[in-house]
Amino acid sequence: MKVQILSFLILISFNLKAQINFDKYFIDKSMRFDYNIGGNKNETKVFYNKIKEEPFWGGSTKNLIDTFNFGDFRIQVFDKKSNKLIYSRGYSNLYYEWIDTEEAKQTSRSFYESVTFPFPKNTILLKIEMRNKNLVFKTLFEKEINPNSISIIKDKQIKYKTQKLHYSEEHHKKLDIVIIPDGYTKEELNKFHKDSKRFIKYFFEVEPFKSNKDKVNFWAVDAFSEESGTDIPGDTIWKNTVINTHFYTFGWERYLTTQDIEELRNIAAYVPYDQIYILVNTAKYGGGGIYNYYNLCSADHKQSGRVFTHEFGHAFAALGDEYDYGYNKAEDIYNMNVELWQANITNLVDFDSKWKDLIKKDTPIPTPDSLIYKNKVGVFEGAGYVKKKIYRPAYDCKMRSNNTDNFCPVCYRTVFKMLMFYSE
Repeated sequence: MKVQILSFLILISFNLKAQINFDKYFIDKSMRFDYNIGGNKNETKVFYNKIKEEPFWGGSTKNLIDTFNFGDFRIQVFDKKSNKLIYSRGYSNLYYEWIDTEEAKQTSRSFYESVTFPFPKNTILLKIEMRNKNLVFKTLFEKEINPNSISIIKDKQIKYKTQKLHYSEEHHKKLDIVIIPDGYTKEELNKFHKDSKRFIKYFFEVEPFKSNKDKVNFWAVDAFSEESGTDIPGDTIWKNTVINTHFYTFGWERYLTTQDIEELRNIAAYVPYDQIYILVNTAKYGGGGIYNYYNLCSADHKQSGRVFTHEFGHAFAALGDEYDYGYNKAEDIYNMNVELWQANITNLVDFDSKWKDLIKKDTPIPTPDSLIYKNKVGVFEGAGYVKKKIYRPAYDCKMRSNNTDNFCPVCYRTVFKMLMFYSE
């Protein structure tokens, strides 16, 4: 009953927010803007690459303006004539993670990136913004785009077959997730289909998805690889796969990612999508999830089902990791003078904006890391990779460990809000 009441109140709050008239400004396709982002610890620049027209707009035609303020980056699309904001979306990327590495202190590097938005009817101004050290969005790049330009690429995709794995209704009113295989050969596509269905089953065992199956579509694109498996550089294993996934990202063994964003987007464009999930044909433990960027998970490890939904928490709802590595200096990672933007971790600078409303009066803040408070919403120290000064809302949660199947109430609320945003 408590879950139903919370869900009802969230639905009311969404219905009170005005949005943009889709048909006035857009047609039912996507514009894809590809760019290179490069720099180092001290500076970042964006360079235009190309623009593509894609056949589907997978997102909502109602909720076009981002209401969450999540992500390290944000795109804003303005109607050029009226200067009206007609689309916005927050996101993160692999580059932003790289600039916190030791390598970024010593050298510069570029990453291929891509953003999509509904195809505009008239000339637009596109802005790409990045958070500064105070977590305020600042414009990195802007470009005027005429949708009638002959430079916009309109290639047709004809190589791969697609599958509807779980279909509820017309895609504009649903959360659309496309599952893309990596390391599955043409002869292994039947395994990919079986693996995908197995992970969809895992997905719908977790709330709020379990109670909202009718708000989700799952698609698959049969993009096959030349070789089976994935790159494991630490073991000198290299495979020729369709989107070039690999472990040992930035030297972290279990961090499974890809930098082949161009090919990934080309494959995803075969179907309408809001989220990309890459299923990697390996039994090695690992995964990755970056907000509104992509999800990855290994297919055959015994913990892969729980990893699948953990990573989706990152990529879909921008949830932070609630575990720590025993590191004590939060100041080395976070600006401790401003509140963190992730919904489920806090430094208590502006706790009123977080989950204070869910804490009972008899629960101490901070909350002792004790089994006494195992089933209570609190403020538990140790989260966001550090042991001190960063806090999480639950003793345990899907975003902290593989010991539980469930999101804590704070994470649940955020995931549910996002699900409603995409399925209106």
